[in-house]
Amino acid sequence: MRCYVTRPDSVVMEVEVDAKANGEDCLNKVCRKLGIIEVDYFGLQFSGNKGENLWLNLRNRICQQMDNLTPCRLRLRVKFFVEPHLILQEQTRHVFFMHVKEDLHNGHLRMCSEQAEELSALLAQAEFGDYNQNTAKYWYSELCGSEPCPATVNSIISKHKALEGQGPSSVEYQALQLVSNLEHYGVEWHWARDSEGQRLAIGVGPEGIAVCKEDFSLVNRISYPIIQIATQSGKSVYLTVTKETSDSVVLLFKLISNRAASGLYRAITETHAFYRCDTVTNAVMMQYSRDFKGHLASLFLNENVNLGKKYVFDIRRTSKEVYDYARRALYNAGIVDLVARAAGAGGAGTPSFRSPLRGPGEGLGEDCGSCQQSRALQERLQKLREALLCMLCCEEEIDAAFCPCGHMVCCQSCANQLQSCPVCRSEVEHVQHVYLPTCASLLDLSITNTSHNDHHNSSPGPIRRAVGGLAHTCRTKEYSDHQHDANKMYQTET
Repeated sequence: MRCYVTRPDSVVMEVEVDAKANGEDCLNKVCRKLGIIEVDYFGLQFSGNKGENLWLNLRNRICQQMDNLTPCRLRLRVKFFVEPHLILQEQTRHVFFMHVKEDLHNGHLRMCSEQAEELSALLAQAEFGDYNQNTAKYWYSELCGSEPCPATVNSIISKHKALEGQGPSSVEYQALQLVSNLEHYGVEWHWARDSEGQRLAIGVGPEGIAVCKEDFSLVNRISYPIIQIATQSGKSVYLTVTKETSDSVVLLFKLISNRAASGLYRAITETHAFYRCDTVTNAVMMQYSRDFKGHLASLFLNENVNLGKKYVFDIRRTSKEVYDYARRALYNAGIVDLVARAAGAGGAGTPSFRSPLRGPGEGLGEDCGSCQQSRALQERLQKLREALLCMLCCEEEIDAAFCPCGHMVCCQSCANQLQSCPVCRSEVEHVQHVYLPTCASLLDLSITNTSHNDHHNSSPGPIRRAVGGLAHTCRTKEYSDHQHDANKMYQTET
């Protein structure tokens, strides 16, 4: 089966998959062509019969979801937006940037005039390079919704000139940092009507659900912790919400079709699980429905038969799990794009590998010696982190010593739960809190000594800054634990 997949930059990719292939097979082939390992951030969209934007369920067959199979026309889109410092690959950042750029040009993300000036300069630098009065073009009116005055144009030009010499990777990272601070960053919009027939825009994002009017003026904001139950029946989605008075109220949203309602229900459930949970529960991952043949087979043959089974959700990992999985995959593959991103965070030119999404002369890496040096720094950091990591919980750094034996193998919280030393089995009289150098500081000292002996690099400052950024990157960001009882919250009426 042939699939035409359109990227956010309007480039169409042709992918061949089996006639009975799942959506995951198609997405993996697309990401493999682009060199992307962080696949979980992306999804494939298609248009329904009534113009709805629907996500392809990656765990189900494509032929069961697409109405027109000759050929399948899909769109590669970012499904889960994360903060730029959590993106490890340059290829992934570039697709994020292209998606955000498309949303900005379509007016989906609004901002103040100062932000629009800075972002206009960044977009121009990313697309046209250094300032040239004959080729420079700015999208201030698309970003801010109003035409710029001469003073504003001069301000944008001065900001553009200040970016001279910066490469595409560094500029794209700065642009994503700016856009990630906007209110509607990462929000997926669904059009619906309330119980009174008023047209609403339902925005599902990392922090909760925003109910807005047609002009996107806020009507109500619903955070995930106050949602008791989310259900879908036909074209309607119901949310049972706890009020401040401890009473419950049911909110009704009517959508244009059953598939659009299923899309809103999926968005609420999957977005909550991705951003707010530590792991995806079985109640979410294993929720499914059956067709008529599958229902008969489950009644007369075996209840656990897979015939006719269609999964409701396709989410496999949460944001924390995606980050950890991608970091390990990149490390095992020997890719040093972690250091490239850390160096680019400071606004300087970013050493990086060539991205399959760029042209022949863009995004080229430094020489082989620089790559080997970066890989050696990464390996050294990993060894130091493992040496200073608690051997029990494998999460916190070692900061406790057992007395009187003096062994140091775990963190304070784990040590307080032990009665005998795990190394020598001697009885623990008390636990002494100790202060060891952090992983980053140890690595900084070792690199300083190494760099002074290296005649190829007389100034160790940039390397230390890069490794400092890498050490910061390797620390997984803490996420909220506002998890609900998934068996209670996620219920589908069939």
